[in-house]
Amino acid sequence: MLDIQAETIDGLFRNKVRVIQASKGYRVSEDAIILTWFAKPCKEDFVLDAGYRGGRLAFGLAIKSQTVKVVGLEIQEGLVGRAQRGVILNNLVSKVFMLRGDLRNADLLFRPGAFDMVVSNPPYYKSGSGRVSLLSEKALSRHQIMMPLADLFNVSSKLLKSDGRLCLIYPANESHQLDEATMVSGLKMSRRLWIHTYETAEPVLVCVEAIKSGCDKSLTEENLCLYHSNGKRTPKAEAILAGEDLVGQD
Repeated sequence: MLDIQAETIDGLFRNKVRVIQASKGYRVSEDAIILTWFAKPCKEDFVLDAGYRGGRLAFGLAIKSQTVKVVGLEIQEGLVGRAQRGVILNNLVSKVFMLRGDLRNADLLFRPGAFDMVVSNPPYYKSGSGRVSLLSEKALSRHQIMMPLADLFNVSSKLLKSDGRLCLIYPANESHQLDEATMVSGLKMSRRLWIHTYETAEPVLVCVEAIKSGCDKSLTEENLCLYHSNGKRTPKAEAILAGEDLVGQD
């Protein structure tokens, strides 16, 4: 018998984007929504959503820009199937393409320099650290079992055009790992957004953009505060989560 509770359809960005998710297993977080806002694809960019976990990044970016096309690559069969159905649900058949494959071998699936941008909400925990979920989907989404951070940077460097960009979100207290991976891969950090829960708190997350170009582009640093001291969301955080920039720019 079909378990109708096995999946849910959830609205993001005040229902501008809808994602099909498993009732148990990996569920979308605000991290992906913030990253969608942070990534700024240019007109007619070809974007790779690396490990798309249901398509929330791909869908948001495709709606954000009318001329952007996105390919999603995910190794987990259940997430691939839900994302492919999500493409139809969001009327993005001509703009978003979801494939099943191992990101570590993406340079064998796509030609070098194929993409203008790679976006990723990678697993935060190193393999062997933290408590690993018994649900394999959640484990692979949270732990770097299949894609260590250094591999993500190295593969992205191969797939990006000469002026291409990698955008991702990561724990702020592990930002040194991003610096190391950037240096080894030959990419250069160009933008960094530190995300604070409260104005007086240390940052909990950081969004980064790393570019492949060898030009001298100075690092831009910004901060985003999610809540006021009274517990209310800041106007900027509210606008980001509402997807106020998902209006078909170009």
